[in-house]
Amino acid sequence: MGSTSRTSRTSRTSRPSGLLLNLQEHAVGVDGAALRLSWIVPMLGDAQQRSYRVQIAEDPSCAEPFWDSGRVLSAGSTGVLIQVVPLQASTPYWWRVQVDTSERGDWSLAARLTTAPFTTAPCTTDPSASAPSRWPATPIWAGDSADWALLRTEIDLPVTPIRAAFVEAVGLSPEGGPGEDGPRGGRQHVYKLWVNAQVTGFGSVRSQDNHPRLHTHDLTGLLHPGRNALAALAWAQEGRQFAARLVVVLENGSRIEHVTSPETWRALPGSALLPGERSVGGGWYHAPAEDWDLREEPVGWTSPGFDDTGWAAASAAPALPAEPAPAIVSLGQADGDPAPLEPVGPGAWRFDLGREIVGGLRVQVRASDGARIEVRLGEQRDADGRVISSMPTGNVYEETWTLRDGEQEVEHWGYRAFRYGELRVLSGEIENLQVTRTILSSGTVRDGEIGHAGGIGHSGAFASSDPDLDRVHELCRYSIEATTLDLYLDTPSRERGPYEGDTYVNQLSHYACGRSYALARVSNQYLTRRPTWPAEYHLMPVLVAWEDYLATGDDAQLRSDVDLWRRANYDRHLGFDGLLHKDPGPSSAWDADLVDWPQTCRDDYEFTEVNTVLNAFQTAAHETLAKICTVLGRDAEAEHHAALAARMLAGIETHLVREDGVYRDGLGSEHASQHATAIPVALGLAPTARREGLGEMLAAGGMRMSVYGAQFLLDALFTLGRADEAHALMTSRGQRGWLHLLDDLGASIVPEAWDPSLKPNMTYSHAWGTAPVNVIARRVLGVRVVAPGAARLEITPQPGPLAWMEGTVPTIRGDVHVRYDREQKLVEVRIPANTTARVRRGDIDVEVGPGSTTLTST
Repeated sequence: MGSTSRTSRTSRTSRPSGLLLNLQEHAVGVDGAALRLSWIVPMLGDAQQRSYRVQIAEDPSCAEPFWDSGRVLSAGSTGVLIQVVPLQASTPYWWRVQVDTSERGDWSLAARLTTAPFTTAPCTTDPSASAPSRWPATPIWAGDSADWALLRTEIDLPVTPIRAAFVEAVGLSPEGGPGEDGPRGGRQHVYKLWVNAQVTGFGSVRSQDNHPRLHTHDLTGLLHPGRNALAALAWAQEGRQFAARLVVVLENGSRIEHVTSPETWRALPGSALLPGERSVGGGWYHAPAEDWDLREEPVGWTSPGFDDTGWAAASAAPALPAEPAPAIVSLGQADGDPAPLEPVGPGAWRFDLGREIVGGLRVQVRASDGARIEVRLGEQRDADGRVISSMPTGNVYEETWTLRDGEQEVEHWGYRAFRYGELRVLSGEIENLQVTRTILSSGTVRDGEIGHAGGIGHSGAFASSDPDLDRVHELCRYSIEATTLDLYLDTPSRERGPYEGDTYVNQLSHYACGRSYALARVSNQYLTRRPTWPAEYHLMPVLVAWEDYLATGDDAQLRSDVDLWRRANYDRHLGFDGLLHKDPGPSSAWDADLVDWPQTCRDDYEFTEVNTVLNAFQTAAHETLAKICTVLGRDAEAEHHAALAARMLAGIETHLVREDGVYRDGLGSEHASQHATAIPVALGLAPTARREGLGEMLAAGGMRMSVYGAQFLLDALFTLGRADEAHALMTSRGQRGWLHLLDDLGASIVPEAWDPSLKPNMTYSHAWGTAPVNVIARRVLGVRVVAPGAARLEITPQPGPLAWMEGTVPTIRGDVHVRYDREQKLVEVRIPANTTARVRRGDIDVEVGPGSTTLTST
């Protein structure tokens, strides 16, 4: 091995950091029956953990913990399972951890957790144990027929300091879909919540089962002694249920609760304030257009002291269909920069935010009574610079805001995906106009910033000798940042729906952007129970779950969902030849073979009864299930899936490989599309003996796949050692390239397709096209997790034509840094504590430990 190395460790702290509980930084919905803890071990001593100690307390000082693990001899620092801790329901706690390496460490700072409304009793075998009581909040609304409801209450708090405060809230509405009279439900939040006039959070309707999702909104620091106001603006077409409980824990340990009920909350129908029934949806859902009439606004209604004596008592709504279950990911709102307004005529302005956002506008203005402003938003502009507000996606972002006399402020309630906007005065006089963007993302909001429970920590970074590749990386990184909502969605504009294929790409890209894992877990749990239509998508949740386990070391979903994944297999179609024989079906039918989307990007794929792509996914699913069952100690089932995988792989090699060594599209076809070869290679099914021929075939083909399919092509090229060709695709200026999206289409989030000529109704906010950001992390910088919880890494940089590059790849154990310089023949890596890595590049093949290691090739 012609290389030298130098390893150094610099100790900045002796405290663990990055505490996660059930994959959450600020954990909510916690059940004491099973806590899974993760932390970053400090770079202390030899930086390899020998033992840990965890304490849980009822106050942030943790001076008198009520639960103590004692010293535990273990190197485990991710997904550490602690069972049956006696936690009370709907209660805040704080936890901390201390670890020893070759030196004694200090306690971490305490992290807060909030338990679920229902927790598993520590002694579940006790026959005298009583069943948990029902969640006490009564669902309310403003009458039986109002879609919009303004709801408010006030509560007096004593002078005693507050230790913690939070609101548990749930809102119900149809999730969206076709109905007899058109689409129903907004596929977005049902309520927007204020505490003392500050936006605190939003409640989404999406649930993976029949239990409505209950969101926990942290209010610490927002309440004060004396009178406090809680207010919600809610919208629903059906169901029309909002329920909430305020919990305040005082410093002396006493507890104050306030729940929704007709006796304690007041209500006002919102039909005058927000008239009309138009939708901004494009046929997939019904989300209300917001034609505000601020003359009807009860000014100050979200603030304490507002006179609501003219309001009616809130109406009791139907009971919740089932006890609520915790929502692990919630939405928060943060303010962006003011929009730069460009005058385009008397009383008319345009703006370009520079990047597309998911959110809305806040408008501050002085107006004459009854003045009217038209608001138009969109993802694109026409040749004359006008915003395309009636969008090719079917969305219509056109609204009219009627103003009252004097100073006022109005902001969107729901969200839109847009970059461009126009405001035009239709009548009356206005002055002092200021427009600010409001941005939605998964997380909690404090001081105008979003703390991402399911969002991104922004630690992923990349720079190189190729400015174009850097631009592509940033396009894809921002695409993930901008589209992290309550689930991984195909797009926040047209469909607002989760799909397994989108989740597969989003997860890999999200992991490359930040140390954030909850959103991937929640999205996969949802889709495991609510699958979408394509056949191979039904096999993807198990692949997503394995990546989750490698990244986090947390096996909770493996244990809860393995039998659901096993039932999703297509073994009923398995023939004597070891292949699936199945009608591919029409593309939009349930269980149809997809291969790629749109159809214009399938490289003339020939569908037959035996589809190579579907067989590849099923083989990979069986291989993955074998690994999962082994982890779970289900050895007989592991052997079963391993045997099926081997049988199918033999069938693929025998029947689906042409004489020239490439894969045919299916049995009976001689056509060899790019997909038929790239996907088996990307899934790790291609034998080493055929690597060169497969690489030549894929390298010569250019980009014949969609922005989604590009994930598999890029992965395949790097797998086959074709880094130069993969780089060429990522920096191509042709129509099927990311620079075309940036420079020719003006995209700032990756669109749904390469070009409108391939899909006329494509969105410009579709994160399934973000493959380069994860490929750069996993293949170019070369950082791959190969043991659960990132306990072990393989770092194999593939710089291709780059003269130099450096970047940071987040892991649950901390950031990995890689630097490469071709002229100096240098590779430098820095890996976090409690981790080992194998570094390979050229003649370098070295095992390294925590800290910085510089390697020079000979």
